[in-house]
Amino acid sequence: MKQIPIIQLLEWAYRHELPKAERAGGGIAASAPSSWGMVSDYGILGTVIDAPLNGYGVVATFMDEGEPHPDALIVGRAVAELDAVRISIGDGWTPFPEWADADGLVAEAVRRIRPRLASMSVQEIQATLIARAVLGRKPDWRGEEPRRAMVKRGGKPAWFVKVPGHDAYGRPVQHEQDGFNPKSRRPRPGAYRKYRLTDDVSGLAIDRFRRTLWALAVRHVAHQVASGAHGHLSGHQLTGVVPTIAPWAVVAGLGGQGDPFHSVSLFS
Repeated sequence: MKQIPIIQLLEWAYRHELPKAERAGGGIAASAPSSWGMVSDYGILGTVIDAPLNGYGVVATFMDEGEPHPDALIVGRAVAELDAVRISIGDGWTPFPEWADADGLVAEAVRRIRPRLASMSVQEIQATLIARAVLGRKPDWRGEEPRRAMVKRGGKPAWFVKVPGHDAYGRPVQHEQDGFNPKSRRPRPGAYRKYRLTDDVSGLAIDRFRRTLWALAVRHVAHQVASGAHGHLSGHQLTGVVPTIAPWAVVAGLGGQGDPFHSVSLFS
């Protein structure tokens, strides 16, 4: 039997074998929830696929190349089973553990996009896994740490001040207002400066979140295939090589020899 890592097994199945299923004008070899339409919907490929799709979410071949290898069908069934998993994001999760964030600006940017991350569907996970297997590429996660810049008004550094007030329910709160006194031309008592990130990190945070989900999904499929939950491989044997959950932390030396602590998980 051929020793093969799970990523290479996925690429072999989705690029070479599963396109043989449900050939145009041929019989249906197998059926599973289609995901290729979701790939184009989510813009993972950056284009729209205008071609017949088979039940495994890939473009069916027009040539009779025989039936898909039984091992590829096992992989396809394991990927289809991902529609039963759920995504969990812990409070301590951060996509940028290697960045200094003493002022909390990065943490605040991540907090604002958490609803978008929490709404990500398992169908999107399937679509990402299939697309990356077809393309033969892992999801990208690299990006530059943004700098800090002072908030300005009219081209000059701005001042801010907190004043006591009440919210809509009458509860005491602090309201932020302009901290510069135009009459005295001086900052008001207790005024302070504010800083902002020079670049929006939300897109990169989403990319890293998707990269983590992709790795977790690949690991889930590897476990299902290795356990024989959908049948036993006849021509391949999985190695223990699986993708890193948070490669950015490992590159930064935060993960030791294995994966760093993370707070994102998939569960059935």
